[in-house]
Amino acid sequence: MYLMSPMSLYGSAVLEAAREYPFAALADCPVTVWCAEDLYRSNTEWAAHWPLVRREADFAVFLDRGGWVARGVRVEAEGLLAAGKRVWWFNSGEPTEAFGFGPPNYADWQYRFCRVGLGWGRPVRRTRDCPLGRAETAVA
Repeated sequence: MYLMSPMSLYGSAVLEAAREYPFAALADCPVTVWCAEDLYRSNTEWAAHWPLVRREADFAVFLDRGGWVARGVRVEAEGLLAAGKRVWWFNSGEPTEAFGFGPPNYADWQYRFCRVGLGWGRPVRRTRDCPLGRAETAVA
């Protein structure tokens, strides 16, 4: 289980509380939690480690900052979803798969923040909705 978090939440009470969540019950199997705070402290470290995390993580949960996520969290969530892995948004202390991302804010060029919430469409289809064998015939 990969616990995604914006760097601004590293060391925060929100992230520490999320670390204590019973993720094994959420995933219906034993899990080892990999927390972004423990894996990397800079964009350079993230770029070096992210391919391994993307390949090895079977599930993921991400935190937001008041309904906003930066480019890195969105890239991680969309990449894992595209690989057919389950991703939850840790919304007010309760994980939910019912989330979507709004368009990026290109005025904030450095981070490209975007909204996350229940009112936006899912970033990609889940493999449960569209099995991989039929993906090429599916209409988006």
